[in-house]
Parts: sequence; C-alpha cells; structure tokens
Amino acid sequence: MIARAFSYRASLTDARRLDAHLWKAKDQRPELLEMRNLCVDRTIDGMQAMAALTAASRAKIAFWHLYISPRRTLTAAEATQVVDLVVTELKANGHPVLVFAHNDKPRAGGGGANHLHVVIGHVSPTTFRALDMRHHAPRLHKVMALAAYLIEGEAVPSPWQKSIIEALRADGNDHVADWLVDELGSMPVINAPRMTDSMRRSAQAVGFPLSGFQSGLERLWNSPATEAEIAAFLARNGVTARRGIAANVVAFHHEKLYVGSLHRILRQGASIVHQEAQRRIPRFLDAYESIEPDAAPLRAMPEFQKPTASERRARLNLQKRIDAIEGPLARLKTERLSLIYRPGHASPHEQKSQDEIAIRIHRLARAETILENAISLLWQDAGWMARPELELMQAAEKVVASAAEDIPPDRSDVEIVLREGDEQAPAPGWSP
Repeated sequence: MIARAFSYRASLTDARRLDAHLWKAKDQRPELLEMRNLCVDRTIDGMQAMAALTAASRAKIAFWHLYISPRRTLTAAEATQVVDLVVTELKANGHPVLVFAHNDKPRAGGGGANHLHVVIGHVSPTTFRALDMRHHAPRLHKVMALAAYLIEGEAVPSPWQKSIIEALRADGNDHVADWLVDELGSMPVINAPRMTDSMRRSAQAVGFPLSGFQSGLERLWNSPATEAEIAAFLARNGVTARRGIAANVVAFHHEKLYVGSLHRILRQGASIVHQEAQRRIPRFLDAYESIEPDAAPLRAMPEFQKPTASERRARLNLQKRIDAIEGPLARLKTERLSLIYRPGHASPHEQKSQDEIAIRIHRLARAETILENAISLLWQDAGWMARPELELMQAAEKVVASAAEDIPPDRSDVEIVLREGDEQAPAPGWSP
C-alpha cells in the first residue's frame, strides 16, 4: 500500500480540475465514500469551503489531495480504517475530509481493482489552525506500513525505512517495526521504477495503456509463454522492439513513443534479461537486430491500441474472481503475523502452546502459498474462470506439494483456505 500527497492553493480552476478527475467515470466507477466535517450538496462546494477557510488564517494551502493505492481491492470497512489512520497521523480529526474510491479498475499485473482519493482541508473550521504537514511523505509511508500490517500482510519498501521503524517504536508499534526489519531490513534496496513521469504523461497524451502493457508483458514473461505468444501480445498492443542505448538492452516503442525496456519492466539486470531473451525469443531478437535505428515502426491497427469493451469486461471479471481469493489470503497473512510478532496478544481462552502456535503458523503459510498459486493459475489460464474453486485449490495444492518434498501427502490445507474464504461473500464469477 502506497500513498502520495499533493497540495492545492485556493484556485477555483484547480479545484474544478480535481473535482472532474474525482468524478471521472471513463473505465472506472467513482464513488463518494464519506464526507467529514462538511455539509454541502456538491464536492466542488466542499473544496471551495476549504479554500474559504484560508482567509481565517495565514495559510496559503487550501487542501491536500492524497492518493492511496492498495495491493488488493479494499472493502468499505478497510477503506475507512485506512482513512482513519491517515487522519489520526496528520491530526486532521476536526478538518473537512472528502473520501473517494475509484472502483472497477482492472489491473493487468495484479493490484487492487480500486484505489482511494482523500481530500483534506488544510485549515480547521473550528480552531482555524492549519495542518502541520512537515515531513508528510515519511509520515504517510509510516501509516501505509501500519495499514499493510493490519490489512494486507505484505510489506512495501520505503526510502525512509530507518525513520519509519523508529517512529513505529515510539508509537508503541514494536511488532510492526520488527516485521518490517525482518521482511525488508533496516535499509531496503528499492528497485528503479519501470516508468518515469514523462513516460506516463506522454503515454496518456496518445491514449496508450502504458501501465497495463508493462505489467501484462511482465506477467507473460514470468509465465511459460512461447515466442509466438509474446510476439502476438506485442502486435495486439502495436508495439515493436528495437535495440536500446546498449547492445544488451531490448527497448519497446509504440510508433514514436518509448514504452520501456525489457530489463526495466522485469526489474532485473540487463545482461541477465538479454541472455534469457536470447534463449526464449531468438527469432524475435534477430528480427529487431536487422531494424535500422532510425526506421519507423509499423503503424499499429487502431483496434489494437486500446482494449475492447469485451476484453475489459473479461479482465474485470477476472479481477473480481481474484479479489475473492485475495480477501482470505490477506486474513491468513495478518493472522500469521499476529501469531509470530504478538503471540501473547490473544485473549486468555485462545492461549495456545508454543508447539500449537508453530503448527498453526506452518499451516497458515502453506495455505497462503496455495492461494497465491491459485491466483497465478487464474492469470495464466482464463479457463479456470468457469471451474469451481475446490478444483482450483486442489490444482494449486498439487503445485505446492510438488515443490515441497517434506510435506506429508495425506496432510491437506485446502480446508483452511476454504474455511477462511467462507467469511467473504463470493464475487461475480466465483463458482459455489
């Protein structure tokens, strides 16, 4: 789970532009989740009220726009929990707040099908005091680390890892700090981003789905895809391969638009990726070696530039099916973390011996692996969409059992997966 914050001044033009973005309904479903300390009919009026409060103080900032992107789709209760953590950290309990969710966003390479937008007024309508937003970036990263522990069970590296750990310990969250150190270390190595801001803006200008292309290519490369399947994927997106700035760099272009290099998309070393490419797609590399550097790529067919309505509907149905698995998966992860880092935190009637805790942790970890492999099977083969979850889980368990020889063959953890999954209502496309 990651978050970024942007400040806005009292400009009506900027407020209208942000309001239009929050209510944008193209390829998504916007939803106003809640409104705090405001009583207005329109959200643009709420932003104007935030801007008007700056007249009561010497503040130059009218409001803050926070973007929160989770690794999985959040429920309404989880979204409220995340917003409460952010508001508490920023001490904005008395400030006006607007919370939006952009839903039904199919993600090509995983991630949640929704994300949050939080607009927080900079000046309080009761005390007329402005927010203290000094060092807001590391503070938000600390909140996201806490939310990841409570909701997702998967750590996210941060450039402020050391200060985040110290702040968590100061707040009494030593178990979260210990988890971050065990998962990422005190100074984690952060991979370079797959795209720059200029690449993203250029792709948006021509309507090319850059994020979907990069994540789709990464998922296809990590699966046992053939050379023909990779070539077909590039043709569908109107992308051609060329030699990059170095001999071992495979660069991709959509017409004149640079859309990434293979090693950056995979976040691996250029030499390692090029050696694997020579083994997996030799004819494809031979073809791009013969292309002149200044030669213009073939113009893509218009229907290949953007996914069709049926493709987007299929991807969204797949995302909903995956959401139904990721909910129980996150609960298993958070329970395992609680048993590891807070074993004495359970109620007295739930106290267990060390051996019982160790067995439970082992079974939870194996059940998590089964669910993760089930998600991988869904991404790799769309045929699993129409098959029941028991068959899907059993196939995923076979993959896990084949990779772990020390697991007794008569010991099944599918019942843990299915029992935990009963707590969440099935999503559309999830067979009974």
